[in-house]
Amino acid sequence: MIAHRNEYHALDRPRGSALLLALVVSILLILTMAAIVSTTQSLGKHTRWRVEQTRALALAEGVTESAQRRMLVQVANFQPPDLSGTITINSTDYTYTAVPVGSSYTQTDPDGVQRNVQHYEVSATVQSGEGHATVARVIDLTTTPIFQYMIFYNDDLEILPGPDMLLAGRVHSGGDMYVGSRRTLTVDTEYFRCTGGILRKRKNDGSTTSGAIDIKVTSESTFVDMDSTHDATFPGWVNYALDTWKGTVKDGAHGVKAVAAPNVGSIKAFLPDSVTKGYYHDNADLVIINGTTVDANGNGVTLPAGTVQELTMYDGREGRYVTVTEVDIALLNASGEFPANGLIYAYRTDSTTTQPNGIRITNGAELLSPLTVVSEDPVYIHGDYNTVNKKGAAVISDAVNLLSSAWNDSKGPGDLPLAADTTYNLAFITGIVPTPNGGGDYSGGFENLPRFHEDWSDKSARIRGAFINIFASELATSPWRYGGDLYKAPLRDWQYDPALNDPNNLPPFTPDAVYFERVLWDDRIALPFAL
Repeated sequence: MIAHRNEYHALDRPRGSALLLALVVSILLILTMAAIVSTTQSLGKHTRWRVEQTRALALAEGVTESAQRRMLVQVANFQPPDLSGTITINSTDYTYTAVPVGSSYTQTDPDGVQRNVQHYEVSATVQSGEGHATVARVIDLTTTPIFQYMIFYNDDLEILPGPDMLLAGRVHSGGDMYVGSRRTLTVDTEYFRCTGGILRKRKNDGSTTSGAIDIKVTSESTFVDMDSTHDATFPGWVNYALDTWKGTVKDGAHGVKAVAAPNVGSIKAFLPDSVTKGYYHDNADLVIINGTTVDANGNGVTLPAGTVQELTMYDGREGRYVTVTEVDIALLNASGEFPANGLIYAYRTDSTTTQPNGIRITNGAELLSPLTVVSEDPVYIHGDYNTVNKKGAAVISDAVNLLSSAWNDSKGPGDLPLAADTTYNLAFITGIVPTPNGGGDYSGGFENLPRFHEDWSDKSARIRGAFINIFASELATSPWRYGGDLYKAPLRDWQYDPALNDPNNLPPFTPDAVYFERVLWDDRIALPFAL
């Protein structure tokens, strides 16, 4: 029996060991499964947190970027920037703060542009589910008088002159730049920039011109032609432009920054007195309404007979007679009522898109002191302007029309009076009728930014100043046309006035172009206590 039992246990021992091993394996499998489930749950939680954290970080960055753009627009429109505020994204409000860092200072940048710089730290903190992120940026908010550019366009710039033309001043476009010439366009500046692309063709139909575009090489006296095969569409454009012109020619592909311009296109004066009239209307020392003159406080101003009068003239481009309020600058100089702060705001309440009446300035060869004339209507400048004892002068209007010293109001439908050589020393901000995206009527280009109404053949329109376009015309909206009873082009002796580089020579109430640049940045996320 004992032997039998021993034999029995000897035979049963492997079976018991197998059961024990199975039990151990099962336990290990259960533990492994539990670990896998736990790890999967942990990874899922971590993944969800990472998604929420990424979303919070993206939102915080969006808030700071939006805050910077808001500050940019505010400063460009003569307002102090908000130092705190709310940005709405997807129907949710998020707050930001902007703290000035140090004091503002003035410097001259490598392109010779004088600018005023103020540092700000702009920050935003966002909570999104389990995600929590803070974004902080230190930016340079930079302002520079817009008249430090010879040409400044807020959108696409077209330069396509027929006769030879010289550009001797900084050229900046906030969109694409379309360039061409029938003869020779000489770019004698080391600043030829745009935020879009520089294109060697026409915008309205995509064709190219056969003339030369000779562009100055930075720090050299040499000029190199931009041919029709080497523009922003050329695969090696970025390096080609840098190697060829050594910094003169740059566009968005080179990192040219967007520059905010003031919204002076919305300076409407026909709003009720209870509504803000606009920066220029509010600050003008002399306001002229339909020929009635008042001072900054709305009190009537008596001027000598003939200083302000209502006349009629024919505008061939608009194809109609228009009524103008004419201001005789010589009589205003002697009246004792010349605006003390150098700002005139003039407008007509009967100016519409179908009847674009306007303002005309005459006898302005000498200004008593620096002067800026602003109107939301078309402005006509008659005869030599600011040519005696030149001072800072500007016109800001829906359209700028240049009438020669020979103009006498005799023009009518079918007539094209002869012009005379005339000089205009002023900077202007004015509207255009843009070339449509995709093609259509040509805007007339930079070469027709000031509008003409006479036969200027072999006569010189000499301009020294700055040429600024930051809005589309709202009243004088007839498209550019040429010939007939419209006009014939002058000899365009147009150059930047280098006196405008000195802030002391700027016209009164010169607006600023504004941009910002990141100096430092910091992105912080809050780690969860447990994952």
